[in-house]
Amino acid sequence: MPPMRLAVFENLANSAYVLTKVLRRHGQPADLLLDPFDRYVMSDPRWEDLDTELPTDGLDSAALPDCELPEWVRSRPAPVGRVRRGVHALAAAPAMRRELRLAMRVAGPRGALAVLDRAWVVRTLASYDCVIAYGMGPAWAAFARVPCVAATWGGDITMLPFYDTGDWEGHEAVPLPEPRAERFAEAKLQRLGYDRAGRILINDPRFLPFAERLGHAGKSVPFGLFIDTERYAPGPEVELRRSLLGGADDGLIVFMPSRHDWYWKGTDRLLHGFAEAAEGREGAVLVCAGWGADLDRSKQLIAELGIADRVRMLPYVMSKGRLRRYYRAADVVADQFAVGSYGGASLEAMSCARPLLISLDGGRFDSPPPVVNVFEPQEIARALQELFADPEARARAGDRAREWVVANHGPSLVQRTIDLCHDVARPGA
Repeated sequence: MPPMRLAVFENLANSAYVLTKVLRRHGQPADLLLDPFDRYVMSDPRWEDLDTELPTDGLDSAALPDCELPEWVRSRPAPVGRVRRGVHALAAAPAMRRELRLAMRVAGPRGALAVLDRAWVVRTLASYDCVIAYGMGPAWAAFARVPCVAATWGGDITMLPFYDTGDWEGHEAVPLPEPRAERFAEAKLQRLGYDRAGRILINDPRFLPFAERLGHAGKSVPFGLFIDTERYAPGPEVELRRSLLGGADDGLIVFMPSRHDWYWKGTDRLLHGFAEAAEGREGAVLVCAGWGADLDRSKQLIAELGIADRVRMLPYVMSKGRLRRYYRAADVVADQFAVGSYGGASLEAMSCARPLLISLDGGRFDSPPPVVNVFEPQEIARALQELFADPEARARAGDRAREWVVANHGPSLVQRTIDLCHDVARPGA
């Protein structure tokens, strides 16, 4: 029999691009389908491969340098403007009567318009044997009537399905995105997608309660987030280290790749902890990604703590190729100290054999990763002081981190993914 044809859809944070690349590297035919309406620069496959930087504003419309994408990346420009979108919808409607009836029944006129916007996506997904779908991909797969493995990255399962019920994750602090009517319709469509998906991959233990709320605990599968461990690997970055240390050859670098967000990332906790740990230790610097909702608050706190000369606030956003160099140049990587779990940046840093400071809810994990698990500023300070003082301990922690990522988030996931796709695509599944 010919091998199964897989589509991977929705490329937020380039998770789908990495997965497709790894699948193909292991001999599994797979194409990446891009959402025509996702113009965010970090969803562009070039963002994963380029070694570049961009200003922190305008990330939803930034232009990346031209480079040839693999032939297995499929995309189509979206119509721009209300008039062109309306013309596009009218042209697509006659061939999508069945899909429109379902959308109207599930989510009303706004849902029908959303399906018409993704007419190319729905028609294209229908030509595959199975789709691995991130974001709203499960909804479009449902309309395409193609077997689906829903892969989660966060807000697609913890927020989006609950926008019309008012109890999404973080609703106490995070307002509902506008326009409200469209978000309500998308919530209904997303629930339909999860209802019809054959499996739901739970990439983070904190997602499971949300799958349970949706009634899908039985088809939810704990599953690692794919990391290209061949690409994210340790290596020297002598010149970059020297630059970050102000021209010095000796010193210690703590790198925070996460955006400045006190609610979701706990950036303020790290700033307090670093200030205490760096006191009296000459040559220790904190390198920060220079963007986020609380960037101005962080700058004010840095001034109050008297560590402005120790903090390198990068005035740009880095592509993944550039980010990988910063992981390698760092002595310690610090991610988040608020939500109790890890994401792609944590695993990339660990894959580069760097000790990771993070706050994890240990009760969520059957086998917690080998990280430095800290929460309060005083804990962060003590952990940094110990790592600063012991280079051998840093090396051991980094080696354990990489071994764990390779074992749990690397090539071992490929066959599991293919097997799950066969399971949901078999007749009667």
